[in-house]
Amino acid sequence: MSLSVGREPNKMMKVVILTHNYRVVGRVYVKKGTRLTDMVCEARQFIAVTGARVWERQSGNHLLHAGFINVSRDEIEIILPANEVNCNGEDIGSLGHWMLQQNQQGDEQGKQLDMDV
Repeated sequence: MSLSVGREPNKMMKVVILTHNYRVVGRVYVKKGTRLTDMVCEARQFIAVTGARVWERQSGNHLLHAGFINVSRDEIEIILPANEVNCNGEDIGSLGHWMLQQNQQGDEQGKQLDMDV
């Protein structure tokens, strides 16, 4: 049995990432006790996203589903925890319309917003 002394375990956080061209939904590792903002600020050139789903941001076309992708930290315009996304307004843009569609599909199928990857 191997023990990791002096290192706090990481936790997986489900996130929505928006770049100029893409919407990415997946999970990132965040050190226990730190914030998503801290992880982004401390990241190197790329941020690892597991269980990633990627859509074109403008058209909403689904491009791929991958177990792992790297997202360029410099290309990220918005990153937020997926559970913080709340789209109820009228003028909410393509991300909001997608989220509302996910909510409606979830309601029809009797489940919550399906962003599991």
